[in-house]
Amino acid sequence: MDLVSFINDGFTSQQKYATASGVKGPFDYMSREERHAKVIECIGHMIEETIEARVYVPRRSWKTAEPSFLDNAKLREEFIAEMFDVLLFFRATLAYAGVDGSDFVATASRKLNYNAKRKDHKVNGDKAAPADPSKELQGDCNSAKFDNDEAN
Repeated sequence: MDLVSFINDGFTSQQKYATASGVKGPFDYMSREERHAKVIECIGHMIEETIEARVYVPRRSWKTAEPSFLDNAKLREEFIAEMFDVLLFFRATLAYAGVDGSDFVATASRKLNYNAKRKDHKVNGDKAAPADPSKELQGDCNSAKFDNDEAN
């Protein structure tokens, strides 16, 4: 699967779904607020699909012979289908956010490069992780500034 093409096809797919539903899609003029609302909606659906996928992963390690997607071909296929639903809503989120495949891959590549060098990952160093999680939630952290050489 070509990730750039898959993400770019998301714009067309979301427009088709929106048109069939009688709502605006990513190719229609949408206000900033409408796009923001669609991004939030799609992220919510992505989280729901992730929870549906999680159902197939045993959560109680102390239980004997709890059914698992690892041991059952049908459950494995259902798990994969739910993970694909996550991917579809991920693509929809990007479409409403106006992020195309090339932009996504370029940014993802820079972020992967940063993660490979960051000193607060045990693989790369022993620098302490930031002590203020609320700053991280607000994007005030080195990982949000991954394009900046000083972030390492």
